[in-house]
Amino acid sequence: MRKEPPRGEELGVAAPHCYCGRLAQLQTAWAESNPLRRGKNGCGFFVWVDFEMPSCERALMAWLLRTREKLKIKLGVREQERRSCGLLFRQCGMFGI
Repeated sequence: MRKEPPRGEELGVAAPHCYCGRLAQLQTAWAESNPLRRGKNGCGFFVWVDFEMPSCERALMAWLLRTREKLKIKLGVREQERRSCGLLFRQCGMFGI
């Protein structure tokens, strides 16, 4: 039985090491300029481990990420409104209104 996780080469992905010799950490970019790109970094070291998306796909992903953020904000506002309404109804009940 295996006691350690599979190496990057076994998984079919690049497994570069940092300048300190440790295995670099895989991270996913969420920046609008590089949405969902995957790279390895650590100790000041960085390398992309995937291919850059075509510009039309990159633009679509950036739009989706912006839309997701707008929806999160809208949901937060709705949640605050819901809580405020609940508080208002409780206060009305206390005063018999």
